[in-house]
Amino acid sequence: MMTRAGIEIEHGQVWSTDEMVMDFEVIGFLAPFCDVIRKSDGMRGTLEFQHSPRLYFRFVASGR
Repeated sequence: MMTRAGIEIEHGQVWSTDEMVMDFEVIGFLAPFCDVIRKSDGMRGTLEFQHSPRLYFRFVASGR
């Protein structure tokens, strides 16, 4: 598994579970992705995640 710093270099912003739930509403999980709605603007999309340590990254918008 990659470190947070390594994921940030490859994919940009990274969220811990606590950080992710502040920014997103989770609709569902299908590893290694979760379906989310970004709270700031209602944009629906996906986040990729790794299990250990649990980190979320690479938000891809799919529409409202």
